[in-house]
Amino acid sequence: MKKKVFYGWYIVVASVLIAAAGIGFHNTASIFIRPVTEDLGLSRGEFTFFRTIVILVGAALLPFYGKLAARFPIRRIMIIGTVMSGLSLIGYSFAANIWYFYFIAVINGMFMNAAHFMMIAILINRWFEDKRGLALGIAFAGSGIGAAVMVPMVSGIIDVLDWRWGFRFSGMASILILVPTILLLIKEKPEDMGLTPYKKANEKDTTQPVDAHSLKGITLPQARKTPTFWFLTIALLLIAMASAAPTAHTAPYLGDIGYPTAVYSAVFSLAMLVLTVGKIFMGYVFDKFGTFVGGVSLGIFFILAPIFALLALNPVMPWLHGVFFGLASTGFSVPINIFILKYFGEKDFTSILGILSMIMAFGAAFAAPAMGISFDILGNYIPAWWVLLGAGMVITLCLIGVNITGKKILN
Repeated sequence: MKKKVFYGWYIVVASVLIAAAGIGFHNTASIFIRPVTEDLGLSRGEFTFFRTIVILVGAALLPFYGKLAARFPIRRIMIIGTVMSGLSLIGYSFAANIWYFYFIAVINGMFMNAAHFMMIAILINRWFEDKRGLALGIAFAGSGIGAAVMVPMVSGIIDVLDWRWGFRFSGMASILILVPTILLLIKEKPEDMGLTPYKKANEKDTTQPVDAHSLKGITLPQARKTPTFWFLTIALLLIAMASAAPTAHTAPYLGDIGYPTAVYSAVFSLAMLVLTVGKIFMGYVFDKFGTFVGGVSLGIFFILAPIFALLALNPVMPWLHGVFFGLASTGFSVPINIFILKYFGEKDFTSILGILSMIMAFGAAFAAPAMGISFDILGNYIPAWWVLLGAGMVITLCLIGVNITGKKILN
């Protein structure tokens, strides 16, 4: 008799599509910069600030979404949020001035978390006990896939029609992919289907009804009293900042030191490709070797990436920077869920995830402007790369601290 595929893997497939359409499609904003600013007579700073508004509003609401997911069906939250988020993309197409963009950005930020990393993480956590890191890595890889697919498509639409139709296409495609995926594939938890979360012991029989398992762990107020929580908070904040700043400034940095557009565009594309594959790879590393090896590996990647950037006059070094920056940037999504579950448990997972995700989002929102201001004041990016190198060292030490101090929390 043919072995039945555990339904949790269908949740992973659905999560890839949700990450692609719910996150990846929103990450195409950079291709709108030139056509929108030229058409409406805006500065690039004015226009790109709308993305900062989206991120900040979304970050402020992350704890709220964590509580919402604990009280209401995730499918309902996703459907409402993704429709509103898709309509926001369409809404941008009617903008006549920058204030319209800012107004829609607030609405977009209010609903963006409905189909974001946190909701995907909550679903994967419910469906997997073993191979959780691998499942998260595969699911989160969807965001890179979505951006990679949409950038050439939307660019073509902008060239043939205009930027307004580019936004309309993105919004309509997002809704048409997300709504059927959520309705047809998303199931709240395995117990609803008479299953248990995926674990090796269940592989022979995952079809027997079971009672809902009691959740183990500590609450958010209890977690805040531990040094582990603060080590993890500092590490995740710096991970978010050290991921976001080079994403915005690696290309202009390489251009400033003499590399042509074709080279620094290819380096950035390489980093995004490595990021997509690296999420799956790092999920496997955390599953196979544990949080200590996974955490230290991330820290080393964050140290090596700025070192290779500082040595970028050597033509080989930009490519090495792209590889290690792509690997380091997996830290923005994969490890947070694994560390929370291992050291704080499932009891208050959504609340802890919401707070830490909010901190990461704020860090990411301010990192790119900060690196830009550093360039404006000092005239080059070299000091910023040294700061990022120091951040990589602190990340490594903090993640080691998490593993050392966290051992006794749930024992």
